Amino acid sequence: LEIINFLGEKQPRIAKILDGVTVKVGSDEVTLTGIDKEKVGNTAANIEHATRITKRDPRVFQDGIYITERA
Repeated sequence: LEIINFLGEKQPRIAKILDGVTVKVGSDEVTLTGIDKEKVGNTAANIEHATRITKRDPRVFQDGIYITERA
């Protein structure tokens, strides 16, 4: 999964999607589905880790991809 134009960066950020996990990207949400809960959770963690903001104040820069709901 390539995340492009994150915080105006020129380099795309890359997150690994594990086998058996499908990703649906909507306008403002990303949905992960799959049979194996562990693989879906690891893929969600990979995406969240790829969009982690460093060297900036997290109170000001609240951009990113966060886990909001678990099923």
